[in-house]
Amino acid sequence: MAFSSVVVAACAVAVTVKVLSTDIASARPLRVLDQEALERQVLDEAGNLRSDRPGRVACPTSIVVEVGKKFDCRVVGGTNPKTVFVKILDEEGELSLSLSP
Repeated sequence: MAFSSVVVAACAVAVTVKVLSTDIASARPLRVLDQEALERQVLDEAGNLRSDRPGRVACPTSIVVEVGKKFDCRVVGGTNPKTVFVKILDEEGELSLSLSP
């Protein structure tokens, strides 16, 4: 019985040391793209920045900044709907945009 108490106490100490040595502050929060800035860039790429008939943009929301992530946005307005393909280039959220052919 005494031996099992020692084992339980040793395990409790080991778990406590592990928990206290874990650096919780090092976990970085997820960064997401600024939705308004994204929509402005997409409109610019689609050529729909005329103030008299601006297009509407439909992009996914809350896009996590991950290098290489790809998604597309639709621009409705003007004569034909357009698709803009977007790729995240770096950790800062730099984007590559290209208009569908």
